[in-house]
Amino acid sequence: MTAKESISKRLRNEAKPFSALFFFSLVFMFLSGLANILPSWLIKVTVDGLSALNTNVQEFSVLPQQVENFILNNFTGLEISFLNFNYSLDLESMKSFLYLKTEHFTNFLPLSIIVVFTLDAFFKFTYLFSIRTWGLKIVKSLREKIHRHFNKLSMQSQAKYDSSSVVSIVSSDLPSLQSWLSETVTNFFNDGFKALFLFSWLLLLNFKLTLFALITIPLFAFPVIAIGKRIRKYSKGGQDHVGRIAGFMNESIVNQRIIKAFNLESWRELEFFKESKLLYKLQQNWFFFMSLVSPVTNIVAAIGISSILFFGLKSVNENVISLGEFSSFFVTSILLFDPAKRLGRVSTIFQSALGVAERAYGLLDESIQEDESLNNKSQSLPCAASLEFRNIVFEYSSFRNSEQQVKRIFNNLSLYVPAKTSLALVGPSGSGKTTLISLIPRFYEVNAGEIFIDSHSINDFSLHELRKYIAFVSQDPLLFSGTLRENLSMVIQEEYRAREDEEIALAIKKAFLEDLVKELPNGLDTDIGERGQELSLGQRQRVSLARAFLSKAPIVILDEPTSALDNKSQQYIYESIQELMKERTVIVIAHRLDTIKSCDQIVYLENGEIQEQGSYQELVSQGLAFADLLNSEYN
Repeated sequence: MTAKESISKRLRNEAKPFSALFFFSLVFMFLSGLANILPSWLIKVTVDGLSALNTNVQEFSVLPQQVENFILNNFTGLEISFLNFNYSLDLESMKSFLYLKTEHFTNFLPLSIIVVFTLDAFFKFTYLFSIRTWGLKIVKSLREKIHRHFNKLSMQSQAKYDSSSVVSIVSSDLPSLQSWLSETVTNFFNDGFKALFLFSWLLLLNFKLTLFALITIPLFAFPVIAIGKRIRKYSKGGQDHVGRIAGFMNESIVNQRIIKAFNLESWRELEFFKESKLLYKLQQNWFFFMSLVSPVTNIVAAIGISSILFFGLKSVNENVISLGEFSSFFVTSILLFDPAKRLGRVSTIFQSALGVAERAYGLLDESIQEDESLNNKSQSLPCAASLEFRNIVFEYSSFRNSEQQVKRIFNNLSLYVPAKTSLALVGPSGSGKTTLISLIPRFYEVNAGEIFIDSHSINDFSLHELRKYIAFVSQDPLLFSGTLRENLSMVIQEEYRAREDEEIALAIKKAFLEDLVKELPNGLDTDIGERGQELSLGQRQRVSLARAFLSKAPIVILDEPTSALDNKSQQYIYESIQELMKERTVIVIAHRLDTIKSCDQIVYLENGEIQEQGSYQELVSQGLAFADLLNSEYN
């Protein structure tokens, strides 16, 4: 199966749950297509009716001559019997159904026009609304799958995507996909039905003349086939680059302080100009080939219409068909080329849709860290929470210039942390401190060795169960848009929901947030802004610590929680950490070494290896690397 066929099949599978709505739309597309022959029929009736009025003819046929002859030849004299009812279809009674009296023509025509166009409007509204809703449902399903799937990816897989690229897929690609899917289905089925019924009407009017129209129809496929692949190529390339542009803009917004401090405005402008120019070229190429389809098919249409006009007028002069029939045939031919052109564009539109879908499915194809729907691991973790790293091997893999780059961080590292004790990780930047704590909640998977909690391997439990027992407080406190209450209550376990208010009040007290809550205009129900920007860094850090208390997790990981804080905020954080250490197993990374004096043990890491291990006093008295690091901090 080719990549194109695979994406196409996956889109069909995506649409299966909404098949009822699709077929409902299809019914009204069929009815709308059928209704499209009625204007052509009205043209035949109008021209023949006007001719009858001008020549004082008493009545005229409302059907094409071929259809009238077929009915008269095959149904005249037919006996109809039903219960006690008997009726014979003689020639006069047949003509009363097939002919319209000229005196009734002026009333018949206006009423017919109202009925015909009202029906067409109703059918069109129904299928357009339903098929667009169908497209929205597919995109909604994909959007939710992408969000759910991205959250289940490992940190290593997520690192392949910058945030703006994922946002671009959800906010830009998927709406485009909805539009193109709806347009593709509408063009293929509705225009297909239109073309079918209009072509059938041409056959009913005059079979031979229809053959001349038929010759040009296959020509529509040639330009479409020639440029379809290029359209898909430039569509995908353009969408990819939109994500890069969004990422560039996001970097400029986030790093404004650096840009201004180092006078980098001109450099950023030049770099953005390069990215913008490349996007312009990709989109220009896409527009070029998309714009090429319609003019080429118009030329083919002009050739077909001219041929019909030439042979049609000749047939009228030879009395092969009536003027009304030819008028209807000519207008129908013009009407037929419009859906035929759109049918010719179906492939190009679908190619664009496939290009967009390819990006979305590329993300969905990333292997998730664990498929919990298939996970039968239901055992709960014990609560004592001792930690053991046993012969850990871990390495980062990345791709640069299409070549895999591997960097080993740990090689047979072993470490034991007794339950309800505190461990501090220190060492120079790049020594592996943050990587080591990231292995505990399985943000990354080890290459070899195992990690145990109370003698149970962390791989024996689902990710959901494992992470219930670990609270994480980072140096950059991560809060969400919404109220302070929402940012706290989101981590409360289900068994504590019944006394949520009491739990929040206790956590606020332990995290020294009581004064903050009093200052906020609406207390806990105050909106703290995007990423908690309405709070200071120290306040945000205390909110993170409050969440650690609320989670009831027996293991707490603190990643440099006091970095970049003022002295007052540091004091609050120290006291909160001391409270956490009373009941939990705590691992803390700290650059400020005087903050870890009370830790039960300290591990000095360098180049992924444990160089020293012991209490604060023991490491100071040894006078080795830790002591040197401590001296350099004070000096």
